[in-house]
Amino acid sequence: MADAPDRLETGLPPEQEPSAAADGSERPQRIVVLRDFCLRAHGADCERCALACPHGAVSFAEAGAPVIDGDACTRCGICLGVCDAFSSTRVTMADLHARIRRIALRGERAVLTCKENVFPGLEPAANVVVLPCLACLSPEFWTLVLAEGIDVTIAADLSYCTDCVRAGEMGELLYAHAVETAEEWSGRSVGFSDVIPEKENLLRDLADPSGVDRRSAFSNLVGEVGDIASGKRRLRNSEVLQEFYERRERARALARLNLGNGTEFNDFVPEGLTKRTMQPKRQMLLEALERDPGIAARVPLVLSETDCALCTDTLSCAAVCPTGARRPDPADGTLAYDARYCIGCGLCVGACPEGAVELVETTAETLLPAEDETSL
Repeated sequence: MADAPDRLETGLPPEQEPSAAADGSERPQRIVVLRDFCLRAHGADCERCALACPHGAVSFAEAGAPVIDGDACTRCGICLGVCDAFSSTRVTMADLHARIRRIALRGERAVLTCKENVFPGLEPAANVVVLPCLACLSPEFWTLVLAEGIDVTIAADLSYCTDCVRAGEMGELLYAHAVETAEEWSGRSVGFSDVIPEKENLLRDLADPSGVDRRSAFSNLVGEVGDIASGKRRLRNSEVLQEFYERRERARALARLNLGNGTEFNDFVPEGLTKRTMQPKRQMLLEALERDPGIAARVPLVLSETDCALCTDTLSCAAVCPTGARRPDPADGTLAYDARYCIGCGLCVGACPEGAVELVETTAETLLPAEDETSL
């Protein structure tokens, strides 16, 4: 099991830090920075989060770590979509993916929309997921959902994006790019609708059956009452049952990936421990590839590569690697490399004294297991 990522300061003054209410109600959502996934915390000169933020709410401390201006931040979640180092305190990407999976397990279509499209009085149906902005989802997230064969649709009026105070035009630009990229990678499509499904209310429909005759409305009500009496409705809508199925399937998928997240004993490093950290977006991509290996050839990647003729195993590259893709082999201390963890940050290139490391353009086929591994 991977260690919990370290959190950096959010930039909120102490008086604005959320705390549990006296009645035990849910804390307000905020955005936090996770140290393990931040490249700047490891010495890289990355500014994607600041460039993407539509309100200039992200700046960098003297040590290089991102700091969030709590007054400027609108919690749009754009930073979540562009970088793994950002997370919501309320719902993680894993939580969101699990919810979409549970909707699919019920045999329903998953409908995604944003807060800007949900007006007062509108009660979205149970299969509708309301996001602060659709741009909070990365191409890898969409690719995984499509690779799993989930019927997913976006329900939104895009004309609202221009005047959206939460994310503005940047949100529309980034979310459209993420969806188009995922469709290209997966070879599948995301549906689109301008209508958000509403919560069913059979008693209301019986009283005012607009669009449906009274006999049909009454028949639906009788059928629903019968399901309730027999327990079928409870079974069909049981979140507990769906969560169980989702956890079991996810556990199987992760077991098949055989990821080595976390720390391991290693006599060839001063601290005696080495650590590998799987970036969430890379893990989603690996899960998508596990579902459909045919995607791999369409997914471009930049990874590090070592010229073995020049490498003298100084392990300078391993010392700066932020994910543990490069590390001393616990067996003999020579350089070990796992491309699945490599995110192409380039820190290893500058650290190698022999110039034995370079970044190369490749595809996700490099991340697929070797044939002898798949036959085990």
